[in-house]
Amino acid sequence: PKEVSCPSPRQSASLSCFRAVRESRSLMVDAGFFSRHDALSAEAQSLLYADGALSETQQNLRSVTSAERSAESQRVANQRKQAQRERRIDRCENSWFYGTTALQPQTWVYGGVSAKIARQKAKLEADRASAPSLQSREAALEQTIEDLKAQAQALQGAVARRRALETEAAGMFESAVASAPTPQLHSLGKSAAEWQAALGQEQALAAALVEASRGCAAARQRYYSAINALQRAHQTNQGAQFNNVLDGSEFIEHMQQGHRDQLMQQAQMEAHQAGVVLTRALQSVPPAAAARYPQLAAGIGHVVMPRLEQNGAGTAMMEIFGGDFGDAVAGMQAGGRIQRNIGVLAQCEQLTAQQEARVNALLQAVRQEAANAAATLQRIEADVLAEKRSIFAALRSRCGGVAAVAAAPVATATAVIGSDPKDHMAATAVQAAWQTRVTGRAAAASPPVATAVAPSGPPVATAVAAPAGAVATAVAA
Repeated sequence: PKEVSCPSPRQSASLSCFRAVRESRSLMVDAGFFSRHDALSAEAQSLLYADGALSETQQNLRSVTSAERSAESQRVANQRKQAQRERRIDRCENSWFYGTTALQPQTWVYGGVSAKIARQKAKLEADRASAPSLQSREAALEQTIEDLKAQAQALQGAVARRRALETEAAGMFESAVASAPTPQLHSLGKSAAEWQAALGQEQALAAALVEASRGCAAARQRYYSAINALQRAHQTNQGAQFNNVLDGSEFIEHMQQGHRDQLMQQAQMEAHQAGVVLTRALQSVPPAAAARYPQLAAGIGHVVMPRLEQNGAGTAMMEIFGGDFGDAVAGMQAGGRIQRNIGVLAQCEQLTAQQEARVNALLQAVRQEAANAAATLQRIEADVLAEKRSIFAALRSRCGGVAAVAAAPVATATAVIGSDPKDHMAATAVQAAWQTRVTGRAAAASPPVATAVAPSGPPVATAVAAPAGAVATAVAA
C-alpha cells in the first residue's frame, strides 16, 4: 500500500491560512451580503434579552423546586400522621389493655381512654381536611415547574440562536475584511503578535520569580525551625545544669544532655536544608530578568551555608567521667556553643530576607512590565478592531449601502445549533413574551499607551563573607 504523509503543525496552519484567503477571495461582497449581515445582526440584537431571562428563569425554577419539595414533605408528613392516628384509635378501641382506663394512668387526668379517642378522631379529621389543600398546592407547584422548564428550554433555544447568529455575522465580517486588507491592518496585526509574544515572555518571567520568592520564604522558615531547635536545646541544657546543681538523678541528667545534643544536630540539618532550598530558589531566577534590571538583581545569588558547632567526644567524656564539676563545665561549654549557633543562624536568616526582598523587587518590576504590555496589547487590539470596522464601512459604501456600520459581534466558540426550525420557533415565542426586557450595552474604553524597557547587561555574582562560625559558599544566580 502507498504511504500517506501527515502534514506538520506548521504546514497545517499554512494550509488553513491559504484556505481562508481563498475563501475570502471567492466571497461575493455585494449589497446582498450586507443585507444578510444586517439581518443577522438585527436578529441577534433582538435576542440579547435571552441571557438575562434565562438566568432569571433558572433562579425561579430552583426556588419553585425547593418549594415543591417542601410541599411534598408536608403532604407525606400529613399522610404519616393520619396513619399514626388511625392506629392509635384502633388500638384504643379494640385492645383490652390500651382500651381500659384503669390500665392507662397517663389518661387519668385527661378524661380517660374515651377522651383520648375523641381527641385523636378530631385531629384525624383535621389532617384529612388539610390533605386536599396540600395535594393541590403540590400539584400546582409541579405544574409551575413544568412551565418553567419549558420556558427555560425555549430561552436556551433563543440563546443558542443568538450565538449562532453572532457567529455567522462575525464570520461574514472577518471574511469581508480579509477580502480587502489594508497596510495599516497588516501593521497592526504584526504589532499585536509581537506584543502578545512579549506579554507571554513577561508572564513566564513573573511565574519563575514567584517560585524563587516562595523558595526564599521556605528557606527562611527552615532557618526559623533551626533557631527554634537551638532554643529548645538551650532550655534542655539549663535543665540539666539545674539538675546537676541540685544533685538530682544522674539518669535524668544524662537523658537531658542527650536530648540537647540531638536538638543541636537537628538544627544543623535544618540549616543545611535551608541553604539547599535557598540555592535552588536563587538559581531559578531568570537571567533575562536579572539582565534587564541589574540594579535590582545586584546581590541575588549569594548563599551562606552555615556549619554549626556541635558537642564532641570531649564534652561527652567530661559529662560521663568528670562528676558534678565536669557536668558543670561541659554544660557551660555547650550553652556557649548554642548561643553562638543561634547568632549564626540569625545572620543567615537576615541574609535570606535580603535575598527575598531583592527577588520580590525584581518580581514587582516584571509584573509592572507585564501590565504595560497587556495594556499596550489591548490598545492595539482595539485599533485592529477599529481598522476592521473602517474597512467594512468602506466596502459597504462601495456596494451602495447607506446604513452605518455597527460594532462587529464577537464570535463565541459554540456549536451552530440555531439552524433547527424548532430553535426559530422557540426564539420567536420567547421573544414575544420578553419584548420589554431588551437592553443595550456600551462599548469599553481604550486602555492607555504603555512603553517597553530595553534590557541591559547581566549582573556579575560575587562572593559574600560568611558570619562568625559559618562557612560561606558563593552560588551565582
